[in-house]
Amino acid sequence: MRRIAKLLFILLLIGAMMLIAAGCPAEVAPPPANDEPAVEEPVLDPQAVVLDAAKAYFPKVADNNNIIESEKVKEALDADPDAMFILDIRRAEDFELGHIPGSVHSGWGQVGEIMDRIPRDRPVVIACYSGQTSGQTVGILRLAGFENVVSLFYGVRDGWVGKSQFTTEGTGMVAAADLTQVSSPVDEKEEILWEKARAVFTDIAGGNTAIIPPPELKAALDADPNSFYVLDIRRGEDFAAGHIEHSVHSAWAAVGNVLDTLPTDRPIVIACYSGQTAGQTVGVLRM
Repeated sequence: MRRIAKLLFILLLIGAMMLIAAGCPAEVAPPPANDEPAVEEPVLDPQAVVLDAAKAYFPKVADNNNIIESEKVKEALDADPDAMFILDIRRAEDFELGHIPGSVHSGWGQVGEIMDRIPRDRPVVIACYSGQTSGQTVGILRLAGFENVVSLFYGVRDGWVGKSQFTTEGTGMVAAADLTQVSSPVDEKEEILWEKARAVFTDIAGGNTAIIPPPELKAALDADPNSFYVLDIRRGEDFAAGHIEHSVHSAWAAVGNVLDTLPTDRPIVIACYSGQTAGQTVGVLRM
């Protein structure tokens, strides 16, 4: 009898221990210690981002000058009115009087405010009067990531109407600001470049147009050869045949190699053939 009681006691004791074990969660081993510090994302230097983009800009122009002739624009628009996005940056009153069919308008200094209206999925043509301010706009926008943007050769006045004899239409104001937002920066680097581009356009809106008339430049150089630093970006043989007195030369595609040598203590003038590639260079340098 005692043996049976003893056996029952042992069984009850084992059962109680099993119940206690079932009610207590198993102890989880702590994860192995990691002595390596957390990796922090590097903070981007805005000036370095812009400088890297500028240096990458110029080698590309050896194969493509980012300029399109009026004939090619008209051919594309005749085949498909939506084939290209035409942004006219002339004065509003001149746009209303007549513009390339289907184009939209933005003041030159306000382009930074409508960057998110500029598409990336088709060619974008910037049109001004003669191609110089559109060249600056192209340089700024392409640096900001819009690699589909080109400048209208010689502009609306001198190229579309004057050279090609194409007609314009007067449909009043079609403002780019009224369009739907279609673009945005794709990464942190582009956010920096967009911010810088907007700042440059704001500077333009404040009256800083970055164009100097030849007589004004000549008078300044005659009075003081060091008053301006003149960089000629034409072909080497054309520079050798004749150039503005006191100017220095760099091939356009190689300007990225001389950025670190450009002075910061006096105005820089960029000279080309007609002002259009100089305009792009000015846009990039101002960024």
